[in-house]
Amino acid sequence: MKIWVNILALVVLVASLVAGKMYWDHQASEQSAVRPIKIENSSYAEGEEASWKKYAQNLPKSVIAKIEQAEKTKKPMKLVIVGSAPKENVEKTWGTLLKEKLYSTYGENLINTHVYEYTDMTTLEFVKTGTYKQILNENPDVLLFEPFLLNDNGIVGIDNKMENINTIISRLKGQNSELVTILQPSAPVYKAENYPNDAKALAGFSKENGYEYLNHWTAWPDYRSKDILKFLAKTPGQPNDNGEKLWAKYLETYFTNSLSEL
Repeated sequence: MKIWVNILALVVLVASLVAGKMYWDHQASEQSAVRPIKIENSSYAEGEEASWKKYAQNLPKSVIAKIEQAEKTKKPMKLVIVGSAPKENVEKTWGTLLKEKLYSTYGENLINTHVYEYTDMTTLEFVKTGTYKQILNENPDVLLFEPFLLNDNGIVGIDNKMENINTIISRLKGQNSELVTILQPSAPVYKAENYPNDAKALAGFSKENGYEYLNHWTAWPDYRSKDILKFLAKTPGQPNDNGEKLWAKYLETYFTNSLSEL
């Protein structure tokens, strides 16, 4: 009889332990369902790249590296945009539109953008008057430069133009050897004759010196076609509002991997 009592007590003990474990497992499960769990680097899924990288797919590795550094150091990459100022009133220039797009895409904590636009400036004046020092003072990490291609046309010879551009970039790189330079032509001109050759020369110069070259002319209608007039103002080589937007959209696609209609 005593043996059966002991066996019964043992069974009760085991049953109590099992029931207790099941209860606490259930409680822990319920709590974990409502309690937030800290996950390191929760802004990324496992194996997923930083969220901004999907916008940077068109950019050269040198620029991507600078954005990565900006994210790591919490010091934004400085992009300086330099180009010709409008000769006619427009709502917003391509430089301003691009700056707004970069801020809305990457945020100011990653890319800090400054726009410098000069009226009737030539490369020769830019060097001789020391105006380039304004850009030097900014100490950019990346330079997006439209080197007054149209303003130089018929005034500064193509060889001198390339020499001036080389002088400007060399002085900037003398301050920052890691500067990334991106060149682009001015706006196209309807039925231009010699001017397109300047654009080709700039493309060749860029390739020869290892600079990025953005040929936004591919986004415009053929400069020999009347269709391009919808994007140009009365002043030759001056975009109207639609032209500024068209130009900006090309650059936005490059810098943010975005596709949107005009």
